[in-house]
Amino acid sequence: MLEFVLNFLFPPVCSICGKLNKNWLCSNCEKRVQRLEKSCVIEIKNKNYEKLLYIFQYESLVRKLILRYKFSNQAYLNHFFANMIIKNEENCKLLQEYDLLIPVPMHHRKMQKRGYNQTELVANELSKILKIPTKSDILIKVVNTVTQSKLGGKARQSNIQHAFFVPKDGEVEGKKIILLDDIYTTGATSQECSRVLKEAGAEEILILVLAKD
Repeated sequence: MLEFVLNFLFPPVCSICGKLNKNWLCSNCEKRVQRLEKSCVIEIKNKNYEKLLYIFQYESLVRKLILRYKFSNQAYLNHFFANMIIKNEENCKLLQEYDLLIPVPMHHRKMQKRGYNQTELVANELSKILKIPTKSDILIKVVNTVTQSKLGGKARQSNIQHAFFVPKDGEVEGKKIILLDDIYTTGATSQECSRVLKEAGAEEILILVLAKD
């Protein structure tokens, strides 16, 4: 009954074109986004992580969709992004080589303000499909940093430094880890999270992002 009332008062519409659609993304717009899919794996050298897998370039419709997902209470889009990751068979094969899925954490104050961690929601969906455990309590953000998108390259590195830690010993010892984030720009967040995880004993880290800037 409650769902019926909410749908009557706030009818579901496509997140891109605004047309009524019960799935919050109409078939035409979904096809438009799917055509932008550019799944790519990059081998990384001289970093604390070994591979970067991104699904889209951070532009046009994808950029609009990610921003709405993060900042406009459109948490239901986690299903769409998770499905875009696993629809690629090579992505699935690669991801299933790993032991743990860890979403980049938010500081608790930002979490309270937004109401959800967008990367954690996608991670939970991937966990169900790929049968890889998601652990949201292994990596903790202890510093409420300035939003990275507001800063330049060098400032991003210093802003995020020492913002994360692993509270329990042995949680990632010898594990191959997928670190999930939404957007990859300079890689400062990925580098800092990976550094902390490697210091805690992680064997190998793959950075998985929805989009690369």
